[in-house]
Amino acid sequence: MIGRLRGELIQKLPNLALVECGGVGYAAAISLSTYGLLPEPGAQVILHTELLVRENDISLLGFAIPQERELYRLLVKVDGVGPKLALAALGSLSLEDLLLAIRGRDVRTLTRIPGVGKKTAEKMCFELSEKLGGLSGLDGLSGLPSGDPWEESLRSALTNLGFREDAVLPIVAGLRASKPPLAEAIRQALKALQR
Repeated sequence: MIGRLRGELIQKLPNLALVECGGVGYAAAISLSTYGLLPEPGAQVILHTELLVRENDISLLGFAIPQERELYRLLVKVDGVGPKLALAALGSLSLEDLLLAIRGRDVRTLTRIPGVGKKTAEKMCFELSEKLGGLSGLDGLSGLPSGDPWEESLRSALTNLGFREDAVLPIVAGLRASKPPLAEAIRQALKALQR
């Protein structure tokens, strides 16, 4: 089993990261959350991975932080949630928002995830809280890194203005290197989002 990759990031796309480790290039499917946390190509990167072996396919999934991988593992245990839908969930909401929605049985928030209807959202809330011994059972995942306050503020400002998180994350990632003052970052992000 491949549990972690450490090497040079060769390419990053919103759904895929190519990492070269010891002369071998590993292509890993990623969520938009992980995409937003990846450095620019050419930099060293660590991906926490999950290997999927199916009858006619072997796939590698990559996660920027181990907590995202743990939440992925929980999500795919829910009846009707496969790897693709779990990655969509991790990319549509921040980990903290996803945990809060599950804890609070917030079906409305969960149905904002592409591919998640009301029944699936209800199953996510019910099955995860049941498997973990009630709503307090998710506390083990609450030690998620809060992330960079500048990035969180920019992401929050843009999503509060009505932009979808999957559109906002690549813009925030693009501004990470220069990190202009927040007001200027919002102005630049709005310009990019309106193209």
